[in-house]
Amino acid sequence: MNEEHVYTVSELNRLAREVLETGFSGVWLRGEISEMTRAASGHLYFTLKDADSEIGGVRFRSLSSALAPVQIDQGMAVLALGRLTVYEPRGRYQFIASLLQPLGAGELQASIERLKARLNSEGLFDLGHKKPLPRFPRRIGVITSPSGAAFRDVRSVLSRRWPLAELYLFPTSVQGVDAPAELIAALDRATRFSERTEELDVIIFGRGGGSAEDLAAFSDEGVVRAIFACPIPVISAVGHEIDISLSDLVADVRAPTPASAAELVAPECTDLAEGVSLRVEQMTRAVTSKLLNRSERFRRDLRSYLFRIPGRKIETIEQRLDGLMDVLGRRMSEALATRTRRLTRASDLLRLSDPDLPLRRGYSLTFLKGSSEPLRDLSRVEPGSEIETRLEAGRMLSRVEEVIDE
Repeated sequence: MNEEHVYTVSELNRLAREVLETGFSGVWLRGEISEMTRAASGHLYFTLKDADSEIGGVRFRSLSSALAPVQIDQGMAVLALGRLTVYEPRGRYQFIASLLQPLGAGELQASIERLKARLNSEGLFDLGHKKPLPRFPRRIGVITSPSGAAFRDVRSVLSRRWPLAELYLFPTSVQGVDAPAELIAALDRATRFSERTEELDVIIFGRGGGSAEDLAAFSDEGVVRAIFACPIPVISAVGHEIDISLSDLVADVRAPTPASAAELVAPECTDLAEGVSLRVEQMTRAVTSKLLNRSERFRRDLRSYLFRIPGRKIETIEQRLDGLMDVLGRRMSEALATRTRRLTRASDLLRLSDPDLPLRRGYSLTFLKGSSEPLRDLSRVEPGSEIETRLEAGRMLSRVEEVIDE
């Protein structure tokens, strides 16, 4: 007894959880759904059973599905992808599912078609949302597995066609339970890199071919929406030419393979050099032709009447200038006279509007003390009121002794 370690319940449950999660990650299970309940939190609890056994399962709302969501009902046979674990507080052995799909490839494709129709109705596949690809990209992001052939193919093609481009790899898994979340995270990293470090001109997003299950992550709703929201042009290169994913439909451009995506994104440098040489040759011919035409035109002008008798042309120009000067002088005089008349009228109007003009003529203005409005009648005056009389030079204060209304 003293030589053996005595575990606590918590220790045993923790060790069991670590063993199960390490040894049974990414497990596929086939079974029938029973005792299914959905918690207020959005988590789905169920029992997965066959003819002889059953296991408790849970599908957490926060986990990203590798496929479009489908209707799961009581008694339905499903194919589930997830991991085994132990719920430590109760020591309960359970299966955490990240993917629940009705059993059979037909249902799998049907679920993708349902998601495709829903996203299409939202406008995610509309051509109006497609961004054009840059003609001469300087920096190209690649989102794929670092160990797969896709990145090697892209790098090989670009090194041959467009070695001026800089490649930036944003590694991610491309299949399995964790692939959708990693693909979304890689798109986010590429966007932040473009905003804060080096601006990316385009992103190649994809992988090589595989089975429908292998390519399922590229039809995940979260991945499709992340591509739609990406501000950088995205080329989807998922699988071989016969494989179509929802990522292909939402991307700005679809390429059948990663290698063909590299061919789409960059020009052939040798073709470009030939095009430049051809353009230089065309421009040289055009400039030479223009010089010959101008030279011939100049020779014709030298033989013309103008150059034989230049004095006559100068006299004609001088006469035209004299006429224009006369017209300019008359119009300036008329404009000045008009401005003078307007100024005189404005001065008279301003002088007549002067509030001190009556005072200079010997009149005065009377105000109630503290008021800015002159008195025009006796309605506001009573015995004892203080009044202010303003003259041309100065003012005086008085008190009303008697009010006489005549």
